[in-house]
Amino acid sequence: MGSGSVGSAKVHWNVFDGVKIIAATPEALMAEIDSAISNLEHSRATALLDADEGHDARVADEAYKAGCAALAAGKLDEALRSLNLSLSKCPPDKISALAKLNSLISLTSQHLRTSSK
Repeated sequence: MGSGSVGSAKVHWNVFDGVKIIAATPEALMAEIDSAISNLEHSRATALLDADEGHDARVADEAYKAGCAALAAGKLDEALRSLNLSLSKCPPDKISALAKLNSLISLTSQHLRTSSK
């Protein structure tokens, strides 16, 4: 009972039990955290898209236009929401549109972070 396992399945009693390597520097740790967050966001977005299968070029275009208008008006939160909606509805074969949306989302996120400081 005190061994930390039940049957054949190992139970982690401490959050660090599953950690194999601890980063040597704060920068490396932050890079690992950023990577984990990106992987989590990607898996969630993929799961939502797989569940939705709702690629709609018209909705994507309208959301893109709304995002651009919000950017022009300085409404960064609204712009980010609209651009993310556009990205989620954009058909996967529109590679240049997806790249443009990812770039706009990245820039908007950066501006949002700097404006909140």
